[in-house]
Order: sequence, then C-alpha cells, then structure tokens
Amino acid sequence: MSPLLIVGAVVALGLTIVGILALVAPHRMAHAYGIPLDGRASRGFARATGIRDVAIGVVLGAAVYFRDRPLLIVLAIAGVVLSLTDLAIAYHAGGRKLRPEHGVHVGGVVAFVLVLTMALFAIGL
Repeated sequence: MSPLLIVGAVVALGLTIVGILALVAPHRMAHAYGIPLDGRASRGFARATGIRDVAIGVVLGAAVYFRDRPLLIVLAIAGVVLSLTDLAIAYHAGGRKLRPEHGVHVGGVVAFVLVLTMALFAIGL
C-alpha cells in the first residue's frame, strides 16, 4: 500500500471516529471543537459536524479502498476548506480568541493538506 493510501486511510478512520464521538457525546465534542458549551446549540453543532465527519470519512475511505486519486484530491481540497471554515466558526463563537481546542481544526487542515500534497505527487503534478 502506498504512503498516500496509508495516510488517506488514517485520516478517513480518524474523521469517522471523531464523527461518531460527536454523535454519541456531543457536549464533550463541542468543547473539543472549541465551541462554547451553551446547551442545545452547541450539542446541535457538534452533532451536525459529527454526521458530516462520518460521511466524509466513509467517502474518503472508499476513495482509498478504490485507489481513486482524483477523488482523493477533490476530497482533500474540500477537507481543507471545511477545516478552515470550522476554525473560523469556532474562533468567532469563542469570542474571537484562539484557544487550544481550535487545534483540532488546524490538525484537520494539516491532515488534508498532507493528503492533497501526496495525491498530487502521486499523479505527477
């Protein structure tokens, strides 16, 4: 298995696990996402983000399984955009202060940039 597929599989598994945790323990994951814990709104955001993360993780896993490099590139670009958007949402919701909890979003950006870079190298770009 190529390094691209290994990294892609790890990112897919990580996203799926984080998404499942958000569905099962939304209050805890809202804190981990860096969103203020103010009741239903934070739990709703965590659950919505969780189901999205599960869906992306499953699709990313399928792209890895089928060795679909062009789809990996598209998903990695979408992942970078989503992670940056999540960071912006969490930053504004948290009083426009960077917090250690925002690191999960930065980690998402880094992971998807890594997958994107490896996929581009794999196809010769």
